[in-house]
Amino acid sequence: MRGQAALAALAACVALSGCSAVDALRQPEGSGGWDRAERNEALGEIARGAGVAYEPAATPAPTVARLDLRTTLELAARNNRRIEIARQQVAGAAERVYDARGRLLPASTGSGRYTWYSDPLRNDVNLPPDLFPPGVTPSFVFRQDNFGTVNGTTLLPLDVTGELWHALFAAQAGYRGEQARLWATTLEQQFLAVRAYFQHLEALRLREVTRQTIALYRRQLDDAQTRFDAGRVTKNDVLVVQVALRDAEQVLVRRDLEVDRTRWNLNQQIGGDIDASVELEDVALPPDLPSADEALQAAFRTNPGLETLIQEQQRLEETLTSLERSRLPRPYGGGAIDYSSATIIQPQTVGSGFVGFSWDLGTDTRREAQIAEARIAAERNQTAIQAQMREIENAVRATRRSAEERLAAYASAEVAVGQAEENLRIRAQQFGAGRAQSTDVLDAEILLASQRATLATALYQAHTRRAELQQLVGLPLAQAMPAQR
Repeated sequence: MRGQAALAALAACVALSGCSAVDALRQPEGSGGWDRAERNEALGEIARGAGVAYEPAATPAPTVARLDLRTTLELAARNNRRIEIARQQVAGAAERVYDARGRLLPASTGSGRYTWYSDPLRNDVNLPPDLFPPGVTPSFVFRQDNFGTVNGTTLLPLDVTGELWHALFAAQAGYRGEQARLWATTLEQQFLAVRAYFQHLEALRLREVTRQTIALYRRQLDDAQTRFDAGRVTKNDVLVVQVALRDAEQVLVRRDLEVDRTRWNLNQQIGGDIDASVELEDVALPPDLPSADEALQAAFRTNPGLETLIQEQQRLEETLTSLERSRLPRPYGGGAIDYSSATIIQPQTVGSGFVGFSWDLGTDTRREAQIAEARIAAERNQTAIQAQMREIENAVRATRRSAEERLAAYASAEVAVGQAEENLRIRAQQFGAGRAQSTDVLDAEILLASQRATLATALYQAHTRRAELQQLVGLPLAQAMPAQR
């Protein structure tokens, strides 16, 4: 009856869970997972830490962040998600080092079991029958019907070949490579923050230039309309200015979009709320530039991308050595202790020590394929180092020359703005005297707007190129901070 009840209970459990169990085994997507509500709840919780408008508040409080360059760099280093991912990768590499180190340490295992048998096991004893009463067969129990056993074993690898040590060295090189990659990611994200910083300043200045241009066009339109009403100019002079004004007003809409876009980019890089308002400290002086040779020598010594490849080279070579050492026998030593609750044997607790070895003879050729693959990877990485060095030199030279060009454009625009303003004044006077057309005045205004735009952007672009050069060299961007107002 008890057996029938147990079978009935088992059948009920199978019936209750059968559908989901069958679905889990039959369907490739399984029968578990989050439904839409659970997915939205989980994503919303993550979004609150991301600083995005996943669930916009009914009345969001306006926030204004006042930033200078140094604060921008600190916020990017502390809050940027890409940098945080790189930190987590470094932590993972540290655990891989501990895993490789653990292969050199003793490994201890334990096991236990309690067993019930239907009957004890006996063994007959071959003795003369006159030694025992009639009907008695001499025998003894050599396995009881129930007892427990416990075993503990400690195994210590004897790394006389150095296979495990080289595996540890490879893991440590991988950790150093991840540290270099973290620094490269930090510099990259901080540079993107600096670039967004200057792009936002540039967008603000360009919007101001566009507003100044619109003011000039409106004044010119008023003058042209007044002269047209007086019969001193043609309708074409008025229409030309009207078209130019409409174009400038559309440019202002684009400038507003660019201001918002650069603000969003900056907030993304520094880890703030994407739509938060910012107020930036302006820069006053142009940056200093190192010579090309100085920048190149420093880059070859401290560029984090190159350092990552160098550490990867050591990791690959140590891995290759470890694989080659695995061709040899792997000796080990250890000890064990066994306990049994059975009382038919004595002693119940027995200790032991042992030495031995294992030897993979490689008859399946897999190890040789792994060694060949590791050797090819090391050679490929050497080629990658050469390519990286060539790319670094190309980038350093191009970036430095680009910074020089922007500084030259800034110096030229400082003079050209004054000349363009004088040219516009002369053209306006000529138009008022009837010796110039509206197109002449518009050309002068376009020239002035162009020089103002160059003056507004060249300084920021030069600082951006200087920060990019600092990133290529691999030194902290804060060492190249420009003077601020």
